[in-house]
Amino acid sequence: MKIRRFELSDLNQILQIEAYAFPKTSYTSRMFLHYHHVFPDTFLVIEEGTLFGYIIFTPDGHVISLAVDPAHRRKGIGTQLMNACESRFKISRLWVEVRESNKGAYNFYEKLGFQFKSKICLYYGTEDAYVMEKKIYNTA
Repeated sequence: MKIRRFELSDLNQILQIEAYAFPKTSYTSRMFLHYHHVFPDTFLVIEEGTLFGYIIFTPDGHVISLAVDPAHRRKGIGTQLMNACESRFKISRLWVEVRESNKGAYNFYEKLGFQFKSKICLYYGTEDAYVMEKKIYNTA
């Protein structure tokens, strides 16, 4: 599989993945275009003929969004995207907000070495978020 920067021609596939991954809180095309404009180097997709997922993170390591097509989950795609953040960019840490009820995401990040750092009350409107962080010692 190939990991590369997001291109405008990827937008429709990204929107489909987003709708399946986050049916109640999907980002809009406008939001993706904004992230593409603001973070062109750290908006990555993973593909093999078709897109399987994406990650958006800030140059200092804040993971804004990560989504994998539900039909292709548990195949290491999310892990590959996270590893790309660590290996391709000079960052000393990664951090992410996770819905309190999203045990799958919490466990995924924990397996990657993230640790609970704090809780943000009502971050998702009616639900709290856990802030998870991973220190990166082997920066690019």
